[in-house]
Amino acid sequence: MWRYHKHLCERVETKDKSKRISFNSAQERIRAVKAFYIWSHKRGAIDSLPFSLEYKQVRIKSKAKSGVSSLFQLPTSNNRSGGLWKWVSNLSIPNTLKQKEDSPDKGLQPYSPKELKQLLETNTAQKETYKLYLQCALLGGLRSFEISAIDQKDLFNPDEKENEKRIPKLNIVRKGHKPVRLTIARVLMKLLYNHTLTIQNMKRRTKHETNHGMDNSEHPLPLFMNSSGSRISEDTPGNTISIVRKEQRKQGLEILLRTFHDLRATFATYVAKYLIDKGESESSIRQTLMTLMSHESFKTTKRYIDFAKSVSVDAYGAMSEWVKDIYGDVNELLMREAEDATAS
Repeated sequence: MWRYHKHLCERVETKDKSKRISFNSAQERIRAVKAFYIWSHKRGAIDSLPFSLEYKQVRIKSKAKSGVSSLFQLPTSNNRSGGLWKWVSNLSIPNTLKQKEDSPDKGLQPYSPKELKQLLETNTAQKETYKLYLQCALLGGLRSFEISAIDQKDLFNPDEKENEKRIPKLNIVRKGHKPVRLTIARVLMKLLYNHTLTIQNMKRRTKHETNHGMDNSEHPLPLFMNSSGSRISEDTPGNTISIVRKEQRKQGLEILLRTFHDLRATFATYVAKYLIDKGESESSIRQTLMTLMSHESFKTTKRYIDFAKSVSVDAYGAMSEWVKDIYGDVNELLMREAEDATAS
């Protein structure tokens, strides 16, 4: 078993691309070996485990750094103690062997904490509308064209007493012209609702209603409008990353390689990571992700679960608090919705 572990580590480290395997693949293989030994031990086939296995509390940093949480206006707490409880073993592929992508700008991948920090600290990301575009993708998993299609009629203030039990949902048309009622976190609903109260939005609303009238079902009031009061184009939210890169290039900073769509992958990865740490089964995680992401195939969903399994506990970094606040909220809303459906 330990020779096989050494073999996997060597395959991850090798410079020979024809023999190299990914860190995630190696971790999956050794995890299968570990599961087999644990199963054998529980059945009494072996007397003891040939590796350490301890259920322990792994501490994570609770204080937000670099203004990431304040930038996203998320609820955080600096007085939480302890950390995540999880099984810890010495039979795993060391995180130090994680490979730097040969072509990090190719293929769907979640942002690393470093890349998120790089993005969120730009001046562009701190401007009201651009910031909200990024929040829709990172906190809701929305694509660029889905963000442009949000209508104000779906929005409400979740802090009002009459809305305490109301589940936040957006009516959107996903890829393949698939209409869905998407559950989002309450804090994201509040951010979207707050945008309707801005002076800029109210001015553009007046122009829209002058052109199309009030409550026109053929021309519903968009959340995001251009200066003429018309709905923004489908590409506008996604162009935020191009503007970020232009700013970085002008300031001589490292240029961001991840895309706007990769924020959607980041959302799915942290949802999966939250559920893994919570002890949910893989089938339950799969169902949750397929509901939130509107996937037709499990193949894409499985990639996000694999990404999540390779994220170490402290990889959350400054994001640890809002990872639980946002993705825990979404999961609880989905569970409540399922319970209500069963009861009815």
